[in-house]
Amino acid sequence: MGIEAAFKEYVEYLQDIKLEDKEKRMKRITKKLNKTYYDGNESEEEHFLLVGSLGRHTAINGVSDVDIAFVFPQEIYDKYDNRKHNGQKDLLQDVKETLKELASRTIVRGDGQVVVLEFSDYEVELCPYFANDEDSYTYPNSNNGGSWQITKPIPEIAEAEIMIDETDGHYQNVCNLVRAWKNKQGFKFGGLLIDTLVRRFFLSKPEFYEAEFSDYPQLLKDLFEYLKGLDKDQKYWLALGSNQYVYTKSGKFVTKAKKAYNKIKDINNDSEEMYSKMRELFGTKFPNHVQEQLEKSLFTRYASKNTEEFIEDRYPIDIRYSVEIECYVSQDGWRDRTPLRHLPFLRSDKRLEFSIQPLDIGPYEVFWKVRNVGEIAHHKDKIRGEISEGNLEKHRHKERTEFKGEHYVEVYVVKNGVVVARDNIEVPINIDRTRVSV
Repeated sequence: MGIEAAFKEYVEYLQDIKLEDKEKRMKRITKKLNKTYYDGNESEEEHFLLVGSLGRHTAINGVSDVDIAFVFPQEIYDKYDNRKHNGQKDLLQDVKETLKELASRTIVRGDGQVVVLEFSDYEVELCPYFANDEDSYTYPNSNNGGSWQITKPIPEIAEAEIMIDETDGHYQNVCNLVRAWKNKQGFKFGGLLIDTLVRRFFLSKPEFYEAEFSDYPQLLKDLFEYLKGLDKDQKYWLALGSNQYVYTKSGKFVTKAKKAYNKIKDINNDSEEMYSKMRELFGTKFPNHVQEQLEKSLFTRYASKNTEEFIEDRYPIDIRYSVEIECYVSQDGWRDRTPLRHLPFLRSDKRLEFSIQPLDIGPYEVFWKVRNVGEIAHHKDKIRGEISEGNLEKHRHKERTEFKGEHYVEVYVVKNGVVVARDNIEVPINIDRTRVSV
C-alpha cells in the first residue's frame, strides 16, 4: 500500500460518521419544541439548524457533541427580555424543562448558553436562536447576570462549503486530520478554530488546492510548520466566513505543532518511516502494513501473546479537556517520590507512581494502559497493553520496572461513554537507561 492509499483509507475512516441515531433524536427534539412554541406545529425539520463541526462538514468519526439550534418566535425573546433578573437563564431553564419531557432517563441541564442533553455516547447542545436576518441570530448567555449575544453560523457553514468545493475536498480532509491529531495527542483544540486556521493555511498555500493524497506528507509538514509559527499567546482569531472572534484560552496547539513538525520534517515523504510517524501523530487506525507485519513476525518468532487493547475500539474519542500524567520514582539512592524528569538515570527495581489531577467535569471514569515494546518484551511474553479501569484511587497507577525496552503508559478519561481527555508518558531511555516495565 502506497502512502496515498493509506491516507485515502484513513480519511474515509474518519468521515464514516454514524448519524442515524443522532438524526432521530434531533427530529424528536425539533418536533417537541415546535409543538410547544409554535402552537402545536409537529414539524421535525422547521426552525432547526445543524451548526458546529457537523454543520460545517468537518466533524470526524467519534464526534461526541452535536451542536444544534432552534429558532424561537420573536414573542419568546420579548417575554424573557422583559424580565428584570437574568431572563436568559429563565429561558434556558424553561427549554430544559420542556425537553426533559422527551425522555425521563436523559440528563438535561442548562449550561451557560445552551441546553445540554446527555445520552449514553454523546451530548446534544441546543442553543436557542432568535433570527435577526439571514445570517445573524441572537442567543442567550446566562453567565454574569445574563446578556444577549450575536452569532453568525450560516456564513461560517457557507465558507466551509466553499473551501471544500474549491479544494476538491482537501480542506475537509485536512480539518478531519487535524481533529484526529488533536484526539491522539490529547489536547483541547476547538473545532471552529481548527476550521479557521486550516482555511488560513490553504490561503497561504494555494498549491494544495489541487493536491493528491500522495502530497499529504508534504502538506502536513507545511501545515505543522505554519501552525508552529503562530503566536501561542494570541487570545482570539477571526472565524472563517463570519469574522466573529474565536477565543482560545491556550495556544497549546502551537507547541504540539512544533513537536509534530520536528517529528516528520526530515523524513522522506514516501519512505516506510513516514508510515510509523503518521501512526504516532494520528493513532493506530492509520494504515501501516509494514509495522503490522513486523509486529506479527515478533509474535510468531517468540510465540508471545498479543494482549494489547486500543481505546479507539472501546469508545469514541473527542478530546475536550486537558490532563497530564505525572510520574514519581522511588528507589535506593534517591529521595522518595522523585519526579521522573529530575532523574539523570534509572536503576532496576524502581517503584513508579503515575498520577493525574482530578477534573472538575462531573462524574467520569479513568482507565490506564501500560505497553511494553520490543524484542525483550516479546521474549518475556510481557507486551501487556491491556486497558484497565482505575480502582478506588483512580487518579493514581503504580508500577515497578523489570526489564529494558521501549515502554509507555497512557491514561484515558471517559465521560458519558466518550474519551474526553488522554495523555501518554514515556520513561526516558538511552543506552544506559531503563524504561518502565512490569
